[in-house]
Amino acid sequence: MNRRSILTFLALTVMILGNTAAFSQLRQYKHMPDFDYADYDMHLKFMNQPFALVGQTLYLQDVSDTNLRDYFFIGSIAVPEKEDRTGVQYYKLKRMPEEQIQRLKGEWFVVADYVADQFAFNKIYKAMDQKRNFKNMQHPFLKLVIGSSGDTIFYNYQNFYNRYNFPFTPMSYYNANKNQYPRNESSNEDVSLVDYDTNSNYAHLPMKLVGHKITLPVVTEQTIARLFNGTRLYNYDDDSRKYSFTDYPIGKAKQLAGKTFYVADWCHRAGNITDVYLKLVERGRRDTIYYKYPTLKERGEFHFVIEAFYKKARTYYKNKDFVVRGDKFPLTVIDLRWKRPITVRQGDVFHCLDFVVKDGKFQMLMRNEKGRKFYVSEDFELGDRLSFDLYLADGNKVLKYKDTYPTAYKAILQKELVKDMTMDMADLSWGKPEREVTTNFDESNRHWFYMGNIYIIFRNNKLHRVAMIPVELR
Repeated sequence: MNRRSILTFLALTVMILGNTAAFSQLRQYKHMPDFDYADYDMHLKFMNQPFALVGQTLYLQDVSDTNLRDYFFIGSIAVPEKEDRTGVQYYKLKRMPEEQIQRLKGEWFVVADYVADQFAFNKIYKAMDQKRNFKNMQHPFLKLVIGSSGDTIFYNYQNFYNRYNFPFTPMSYYNANKNQYPRNESSNEDVSLVDYDTNSNYAHLPMKLVGHKITLPVVTEQTIARLFNGTRLYNYDDDSRKYSFTDYPIGKAKQLAGKTFYVADWCHRAGNITDVYLKLVERGRRDTIYYKYPTLKERGEFHFVIEAFYKKARTYYKNKDFVVRGDKFPLTVIDLRWKRPITVRQGDVFHCLDFVVKDGKFQMLMRNEKGRKFYVSEDFELGDRLSFDLYLADGNKVLKYKDTYPTAYKAILQKELVKDMTMDMADLSWGKPEREVTTNFDESNRHWFYMGNIYIIFRNNKLHRVAMIPVELR
């Protein structure tokens, strides 16, 4: 082969590769309209690029939101026009009837693909022809296969500004973050935990409080700083939940103590979509108040009482017996009749007469064996976990060991561990571990790991020893 032939061959190769690359790039537009690739991140519920969800399993828990009819579609592949040589697959879609949407509740879906409808394709094709940036012109859809029937539907994914409307829970996300949700009696594997389950006076997803009643027992400076007047901004096409806010008058805020509100909706500030606000309406009044919802790290600043949680907790605590831990955790109470301190000793038994909200905290109205009445306050703030465990032990669980295992009984009250304790006793003393490891097939040997690099070794349901994780393994 002479030099001219070689050059001709190389030129043809470059042309073929160039056309192939251009064609391949063109086909990518149905997958990569943002010109930015990102792998699926299991720690994110919503991905900026919807193609990153292809292959993921999604769960649809609720379809009560009326806006869903704007997002669910059915359709078929469109027939390309004769002059269309792009190879891009697009669809002719129409809105799914609302009765069909209602039947999707509780369904599982597999994300089969990411596609564009015909209208969107026409915009993209035109933008390409005119060499325009069509980054904000796409109209993307997730192609979903229903797990129970195998039917195909389409979900209008839109973009980042639609993330709060995204009704699905990716199962990879749920499995990676399930420990951030409050646990209930069923199982930590229950997907319903992604919703507010009334087991905590704080909702990890604030939009799940819509429809609930909440009461503000006291008004603090932290609460005042989170109250606003709001105005809806209708000039935003990308998100109708954008608002502008102004400070709520301090004088009016102080008058809200003891008021009960209905959570009518949620929204966010126009310039900051990371902060979520609850839209609060007081019964019988026209005023609307907007409350900046605390993040998970700020949950102790949530000074409202969620009515559904309060009713559930009151049922649990009322009419139960509690045993004073004492010694290591001294407790002083005030007699309600004589307004004088009552001497409390380890092992004293209290009976809970009622569970109330008093002085901005959950408290139990108690009666001791001598008939004196007093209040005992919870260990933490309203929005944090509810516990009286620092000073009290559940009498129904620990009193059974008083006569049969006196050494273990005293250790439980003092939050200590002793040899040959059962796992139930250790749980009553130290609480649930951060994680548990079984070291053999018959599960006779178990390791309970706690924060602080401490772990407990059990052999045949008996405490063998308490150990520290070696420095080199931490």
